[in-house]
Amino acid sequence: MVSTDHFRQEIRSRLELATARGGQNLTIDSGELYKSVSKLPVFNPWMIFCCNAMRAEMTTVDSLIFDDAKETLLTVNYRLPRNQNRPRAGLLRITP
Repeated sequence: MVSTDHFRQEIRSRLELATARGGQNLTIDSGELYKSVSKLPVFNPWMIFCCNAMRAEMTTVDSLIFDDAKETLLTVNYRLPRNQNRPRAGLLRITP
């Protein structure tokens, strides 16, 4: 079983790689992240760890993406480069 920390490590690794490549943002889908870290099909009771990690890595400049056509629980667009001094997300910006 994977923990929230496993997901946070993977998110941070992806953010660092995207930044090194000169990206301006990185979109991560919870279903894809869950499958890549756990190597298991999505199991809803354990998705909470993945979603918690994704929300914990958000800052005020990041946004949630809602797509009714997808069955995914959470998709986040993270802005790059990351700045550790940015405040954590309290009020979230929502992108339709």
